Amino acid sequence: MTPQINNKINRSIKRYWIGSNRRWEKYNESLVDRVEYLTDLSFIKDYDTLLEEKNSGKIGHPYKVPDALIMYLARLRSIFNVPFRSLEGILRSLAIITGIKSISYSEIFRRIRRIKPELNNINNKLDCIIDSTGYKITIRGDYLGHKWHKKRKGWLKLHVIISLKDVNVLSFTITDEHTHDSKAARKLLSKMKNNILRIFGDRGYDSKYIYNMFGYNAVIPPRKNASTKSRGSSTRAKIVRFIKKNSMEQWKENNSYGKRWIVEIYFSGLKRVMTEVIKAKKIEYIIQELALKVVNYNIMRGMTHAY
Repeated sequence: MTPQINNKINRSIKRYWIGSNRRWEKYNESLVDRVEYLTDLSFIKDYDTLLEEKNSGKIGHPYKVPDALIMYLARLRSIFNVPFRSLEGILRSLAIITGIKSISYSEIFRRIRRIKPELNNINNKLDCIIDSTGYKITIRGDYLGHKWHKKRKGWLKLHVIISLKDVNVLSFTITDEHTHDSKAARKLLSKMKNNILRIFGDRGYDSKYIYNMFGYNAVIPPRKNASTKSRGSSTRAKIVRFIKKNSMEQWKENNSYGKRWIVEIYFSGLKRVMTEVIKAKKIEYIIQELALKVVNYNIMRGMTHAY
């Protein structure tokens, strides 16, 4: 028997694809370009000059490779989770092809660990979203921990402020799992307040400090048991009274609160593309690896053009 086809569903699916304005040729090419950029070896043309500059004024044994090569290896590790010993193998292959010197994995390790990941500065005001996500610091499964009574290592929290316009990270910090979102937000927002037009966040950021900093530009829903009295923030009290009089749905609609969900797209892409695997063991190295993932993913997102 021939199965019945729901024409209504088919029309809606067809309409979705016809109505999509994504330019697939441009999008596909940008995905190729961004990896080509991050694995670019063009610095080898100026290899001797870069190495000479690196060793200028150096006391003691000179460096064998310039920083550009170390950054290249750091990107490979960050994007593809390449172990340090494997990085040495890649460098040996490059040395055979290009004639540059190879170094041991221990030296690669030391040079990469000196890198301080940084984001580009912004000069204009933007609508932003603040949120956090968790990262496990071990790939050991729960079963092994329970079986052998291993002490739980916990996880880290990545707190980010992203631009609503291009979904790129403008600022971030990394804390342990016990740090409350609103506490981490103080550090982030105090540095970025001059670059933020409106800030979107979930109830975890319901803080008088944030409301007083941004006023009605803080699009953050108060807790359900929030007081209608000022008690340190008249702005928050007025928002609570509006919600009590009308509804939370009305407040969200008036303030376009649905845009906050864009941050979930960012977290999904970060963990999918850069993976959730953290290979480092020491806490300072774990933080650096996660920071490198954020910085490199920012570069990749900036090079992705879908429309």
